[in-house]
Amino acid sequence: MVGEKPKLYIIDGYSLIYRSYFAFINRPLKDMEGNNVSALFGFLNTLLMINREYQPDYLVVAMDMAEPTFRHKLYEQYKANRDAAPQDLHSQVPLIKEALEAANIPILAKEGMEADDIIASLITCAQKQNIQSVMVTGDKDLLQLVGEDVFALRPPKKGQSSYHIVGFNEVIEEFEIKPNQIVDYLAIVGDSSDNVPGVAGIGPKGAVKLLTEFDNLDNIYKNLDSLSPSVAKKLGDNKEMAYLSKELVTLRDDLLRIENFNNHRYESSGIEWEKMAPILERVGFKSLINALGAKREKVAEQKSALNQKGTYHQVTSIKELETLLEKIAKTKIMAFDFETTSIDEMSAKVVGFSFTNTINEGWYVPLIASDKPVLNETEVKKVLKYYLGEKQISLVGQNLKYEYKITKRWLGIKPFLYFDTMIAAWLLDSSSDPYNLDYLAEKYLDGYKTISYNDVVPDKNLSFASVAIDKAVAYGSEDADISWRLYQVFLPLLEKEGLTSLFNEVEMPLITILSEMELAGIRVDEHKLKEIDKEITNRIGEIEKEVYKQVGYEFNINSTKQLQEVLFEQRQLPFIKKTKTGYSTDTDTLEKLATIDIVPRLILENRVLAKLKNTYVEPLPKLINKETGRVHTSYGQTGTATGRLSSRNPNLQNIPIRSEEGRRIREAFIPKEGCLFLAADYSQIELVVLAHMADDNSLKEAFLKGQDIHRHTASLIFNTDLNEVTSQQRQVAKTINFGVMYGMSAFRLSNELAIPRKEAQTFIDNYFNRFGDVKEFMQQLLITANETKSVSTLLGRKRHVAEIASRNRMEQAQAERIVINTAIQGTAADIMKLAMIKVANALKKENLKSRLLLQVHDELIFEVEKEELGSLKKIVVYEMENSYKLSIPLRVSVEVGPSWGNME
Repeated sequence: MVGEKPKLYIIDGYSLIYRSYFAFINRPLKDMEGNNVSALFGFLNTLLMINREYQPDYLVVAMDMAEPTFRHKLYEQYKANRDAAPQDLHSQVPLIKEALEAANIPILAKEGMEADDIIASLITCAQKQNIQSVMVTGDKDLLQLVGEDVFALRPPKKGQSSYHIVGFNEVIEEFEIKPNQIVDYLAIVGDSSDNVPGVAGIGPKGAVKLLTEFDNLDNIYKNLDSLSPSVAKKLGDNKEMAYLSKELVTLRDDLLRIENFNNHRYESSGIEWEKMAPILERVGFKSLINALGAKREKVAEQKSALNQKGTYHQVTSIKELETLLEKIAKTKIMAFDFETTSIDEMSAKVVGFSFTNTINEGWYVPLIASDKPVLNETEVKKVLKYYLGEKQISLVGQNLKYEYKITKRWLGIKPFLYFDTMIAAWLLDSSSDPYNLDYLAEKYLDGYKTISYNDVVPDKNLSFASVAIDKAVAYGSEDADISWRLYQVFLPLLEKEGLTSLFNEVEMPLITILSEMELAGIRVDEHKLKEIDKEITNRIGEIEKEVYKQVGYEFNINSTKQLQEVLFEQRQLPFIKKTKTGYSTDTDTLEKLATIDIVPRLILENRVLAKLKNTYVEPLPKLINKETGRVHTSYGQTGTATGRLSSRNPNLQNIPIRSEEGRRIREAFIPKEGCLFLAADYSQIELVVLAHMADDNSLKEAFLKGQDIHRHTASLIFNTDLNEVTSQQRQVAKTINFGVMYGMSAFRLSNELAIPRKEAQTFIDNYFNRFGDVKEFMQQLLITANETKSVSTLLGRKRHVAEIASRNRMEQAQAERIVINTAIQGTAADIMKLAMIKVANALKKENLKSRLLLQVHDELIFEVEKEELGSLKKIVVYEMENSYKLSIPLRVSVEVGPSWGNME
């Protein structure tokens, strides 16, 4: 492996650029103007990693040039199959070069030659000077250069997390051939990425077998007579292509003459990393700037107190605890954080807690520790209950819903919540994610690195109760301290962004409501679930038998490859969409094929049932809490960028509403004895919001007259009398009504309705012709978003959409859809939250025992005492319909029943 000789690291420039770009393809990194900067980040981040972990003596970046190379003259089709680089990748190359040049990192390129030839030439020069070479590349053709003093630093394989050094033995282990045989190997198998032809009909295994026996291409052709007739014929027919391929993949190593690497240009000691800082500042790469060690002026002048490590204390007596809390009670606010044995609030035991109201200081109260005496739990609970309850000290913290639920279970009181740093961070940037304390500290406290939980509790089988007290004090106190520091940062930021009212009047009160809902849970009939499980299992078995009968033989229904063979080879169904592994068998494809063949129809039904079984029917009984007999879902306030609540563990928002199986699963959710369920549902709330925001009289008219909104729309776009609208026309109108809120294109509408795209475009044009104010509203929304790079709801919730200025048309179109959807769906979500707050306050005021259990999209589900049913109906309908004043009234429909799936 790499020895003690000086080391030259050669970066295969475009290989790393492409890899960096596509590493973030599903979630590109953006600068403040919405431009994709993933390649820039990945490239420089890798460069810094190499400098940090491998400490090269010399560093060079080899690049291709745009002009054709000598290989194109040899073979006109060389690389002809390659798609042009994405525009937003190509546009980052000048930035990368600018950063490299600023830092004095040499970029080597030569007209008519490829970076691979530059790399080969650099290695030759290095070998003459007794310098080891390491190629940083993912390209296998460069492995032909591996040998004594020549290595490759390869990117992580699937399942790995770090780069790895490859030498002579590693090449043999991976490819079963020696590095010097790679040229001949590629001459035989070709190289599809470069359009190198090779020998048609001989693949990797065949090539390895030939080279193992005959060593090289020349010997193979000298021994054609000893090969099987079919292999000999393939080789004979393609001899010219084989030797042309060899010439194409053989690297030139005589393009450069570097007599001495020991000069300022190539030595890594001559790299001025900090000079990249202005470029990184421009695109907002704070973490890379910190990694550079760049001393920006503002940091050099004065290090913020928010970035300093704190001083933390162990509370050693009840008297000391009382003294500290008495002092804090004068200000009535403190940061607070529990340490527990589990993240499950329903079972977690308190190990200790920390608190502070002073930056850079914190106190930890131990109740369980592995090495030293702790305070008496009963006495501590009495003191804490007094100060959180009677003295009403309000809490600042990270994810206060957890603190609320632990306090309620452990102390039996409802704590006063003041400021949740996680919620504040989400409101400030709803697309950031994650919102954990470690990330927020680094982002907002100038790169502050928190103590990692895994460092404190390295064994996953242990809990915080196993931690020695000194470590517990440092970790626990830091949590409270960082929460307090973030509170100081976020308070003015919320004010500056106009989010204070939304934070104080909507999101913070909602934490208490969600906490109570989660603690309450919902009762589930385990026996009913077992019945459903049996029914679904039987039906799945029947479907499989019917599929085998139709096909004529048994196969693995869940195997994509086998299903492809059945649908497209055996049954000769039309191809819809192609993927890397063949023709697609995804749900969209099967839905189209289901209209012409029974097998895809059955497969679809099988998948739906299997998903219900695996997602709900089997897991739900395991999630029933043994103490309460109920399941306790967890609601996420920061789970969506629009402001909608999310549900997990279990997700009770995704149980299918319209299917019979989904209804059956809902029937297993039942109220406690003597109670009923009441479901209150906003009628078409998103369309009501759209009508209000667009102030479209045609759309508002239907709501004001209490008409069927979809029938009303159909009558306008089809220019027909309201009473003569057909069910098909209503379905078209319904699809468009909801589709416009998501920026639905004619292409999408044509797929949804299975109609020609031209016809779909006509429907959309007719819609906007009849609802002109809707069109104008959406256009104005996009103009404002382009100016501000953000979109807001009626209540002021803001979502940043920098991508709307992207040069990539697909990203820009997606951003435009997000803008329209967020304004409408986000406003509807805000109204629902206001409704929850108003209903909860009314229930408390009327002292009703009935309680809110679930929120599912536009619906609230209550567990109702039978004698309170009449009162609750009136309260819920009134508070929901009056939660927010719009120009057209909000309407709420109510259903009551003995189970969630049996309501009327």
